[in-house]
Amino acid sequence: MSFSTVRLSSAALAVSAAMALSACSTQRAPEPTATPTTPVTSSSAEETTSSRASSSESATTTQAEEEAAVELVAERFSTLAPPEFFEQLDTCVAVDVESSFDCSGADIGQFQFFDSDSKAASTTQLLTELRSSRIVEDTGERVVGWSTLGTSAIITVVDNSKGQVMQQLVSSDREDPRERIIKLGLVDEDSAAATETETATETAQETEQSEPAS
Repeated sequence: MSFSTVRLSSAALAVSAAMALSACSTQRAPEPTATPTTPVTSSSAEETTSSRASSSESATTTQAEEEAAVELVAERFSTLAPPEFFEQLDTCVAVDVESSFDCSGADIGQFQFFDSDSKAASTTQLLTELRSSRIVEDTGERVVGWSTLGTSAIITVVDNSKGQVMQQLVSSDREDPRERIIKLGLVDEDSAAATETETATETAQETEQSEPAS
């Protein structure tokens, strides 16, 4: 075999190898396999359900606490108003380390309850001594009436034996405080009527005494 023949054979092999490499490089690369994603629908649904359950549980707890507070106020301040009154309360919130409560009812409005001997004593003094106050019932231990300030009136019930007070701020332009007291069941109508007559008599006497002699 001649030297030229060997060179041709080597060249042919080189060309064949180059063509093979070229063919390999021009082949389409395999498409990447898509990584499967974990569906989140189930997880989201579970989180939503859990959130709703938590909200429902919180609402139930709050309602239970409010009902318990109303029951506590009804028992603790039972001498200030009849049971029918407390049944109309929807919510009660303790204020000042439970020495007082703010309560409200859709049909009767907002009320404040105080458990304080000093508050009971000072409130009784205001009701019985101020000319702007009116008494509907006064047994010594229990005093019911209201004090007027402008167009507002503060309806008040005091139990001096227990040192407790219940009050409500109302507009005297919209409703007569005496009628409001009767409507709430804080006194009976006959007692209120008798007290009204006594108050009118006392007012007339005071007016006569204050008029200068002619």
